[in-house]
Amino acid sequence: MRPLFSITLLLVCAMAHGQGHERTLKTDTGTVVIRYFTSGKVSTKVWTDKNDRWGRSWAYDAAGKELFSYQTRSIGGHASANFSYHPNGAVSRIEVSDAPDGGIQWYRSTTSYDEHGVKTGFTEQGHDNYGPIPGPGVRTTQKPEVAPVKQEVVEEQYMYVNEVFVVNSTKWTCIINATAAQPSPGLPGGTFTIQPGDTLRLGTYSMGEVFQDPGKHITIVAQRPHGKGKRRSPMELLLLQETQNSKEHRSYFYHALPEGTRLSFRR
Repeated sequence: MRPLFSITLLLVCAMAHGQGHERTLKTDTGTVVIRYFTSGKVSTKVWTDKNDRWGRSWAYDAAGKELFSYQTRSIGGHASANFSYHPNGAVSRIEVSDAPDGGIQWYRSTTSYDEHGVKTGFTEQGHDNYGPIPGPGVRTTQKPEVAPVKQEVVEEQYMYVNEVFVVNSTKWTCIINATAAQPSPGLPGGTFTIQPGDTLRLGTYSMGEVFQDPGKHITIVAQRPHGKGKRRSPMELLLLQETQNSKEHRSYFYHALPEGTRLSFRR
């Protein structure tokens, strides 16, 4: 019986490893559930605030490219995103559902991907203010409207401000190394020290009427120093919050998180 038990145990372990794993992180802002590829890279992230009201879900391909980002909620109706996975940990299907607390509007969609992150299918259905949603990108109206010819007018372009912060959500002092793609007075980059619970403002960058992900403008690395020497260990750094301050101003909050602290693993 012992050889049979050993073979069974090995098969179970191999199957579990082949499916990747999940990591759950508890922070002062809420809970983050991270699903990994079997290679160890991040496949999906799901953040929910500490009141279980608001959240955001992300999906990535094996190279780290963002495939999907969606804000979720459990108040004022609901908005949810559910992931299914390939054996290598890649997302295989994303099901979105969104509806207000009252009204005729509702929406559902399903997007499928292959193991390399290439979209292979998309379906949607629902109801908006114009009537049923019969298919991808299709909206029906009773009569086609002909837009009147207008003289071209040059309009002023507004600059949208993107502001970047780092929050130290650990119990240790954190060293932040920030390298700007194009250093400027507004976003110079540099090396900074953040005490536990403190927030560091890295700066701002402006774009012409568009908000753009900070990862295209600045590279941020978080490390934990050990004693007075130069030895440092890496820390988790995740973009967990986006705050819309006004129509032309958005703030991004990266959180430095501990490695191996308050984590639970589930196969």
